[in-house]
Amino acid sequence: MSLFPYLQCYYWKNGSKVMEQSISRIASGVWCINEFSLVNAFLVEGEKASALIDTGCGYGNIRKVAAAASSAPLIVLLTHKHPDHAGGIYHFRDCPIYLNAEDENLTFLGMGLGNEFRKMYAKTRGPVKCPGMEQDLLAMIPEPEPDCAFSFINADDGTPVDLGGSVLECIHTPGHTAGSVCYLDKGRRILFSGDTINRSIILMRQPDNGNALIEEFLRTLRKVWAAEAAFDVLAIGHDGPFIDKRIIHDYMLLAEGILEGAVCGAYEEKGFRKGDVARYGMAELWYRCDQ
Repeated sequence: MSLFPYLQCYYWKNGSKVMEQSISRIASGVWCINEFSLVNAFLVEGEKASALIDTGCGYGNIRKVAAAASSAPLIVLLTHKHPDHAGGIYHFRDCPIYLNAEDENLTFLGMGLGNEFRKMYAKTRGPVKCPGMEQDLLAMIPEPEPDCAFSFINADDGTPVDLGGSVLECIHTPGHTAGSVCYLDKGRRILFSGDTINRSIILMRQPDNGNALIEEFLRTLRKVWAAEAAFDVLAIGHDGPFIDKRIIHDYMLLAEGILEGAVCGAYEEKGFRKGDVARYGMAELWYRCDQ
């Protein structure tokens, strides 16, 4: 699938023109909203409604950007509750919101969906992903701090989201978080994988370096791979927007090798990631991550 020309959006603050998230059409009825190279959200259009898959960190107004592509009523589908994917939820509290209940109380490094996270992310990820824009990101942090509390519909295995002429199917994919989910669009043959399967995956270090989380992640990989005949590509939460589905197989080989003792990664520090990492093919697995 090729990228179509993107629509760059702006907003005004204190009389100055400020860059907003960019939006590009990546397939028929599907848009990628890129939040300053930090994270992706995806807008999937139907005849009756449009689904926004994830909401970014909450810099600027992602709802205005989504409205530039579709005027249909919005449904929000969160792949998980980490604040780089759910931080913009305050724009959508009047919309139906889907989240897996296992992530209801999830935080990130002890931080919720508020400005503490947005400031940290701008200072740590900004210089890496969008050099020179750290101050622009900090200027887009909402003031006063918005209310990010929300009620949700539980998204579990097989939960259908009917947009009218298009149905997205939820697949529960624990590993990165206990409540991580993917959304399968069989009509367009796209799996929206969030951070479940990405170019680089983080699994936190377990007590005594136990393998339970790696085993759970391997079960998730096998589950997703069992459905691979229904999709051609993954639409991923960072970078991308697409990646070859064969990366799932690379991650399976890595996880199997770690569990069998045939693969042994090494401790590295990369950005705010610190922990043991192993690589194979397209896959990079931080399987005992401390941060």
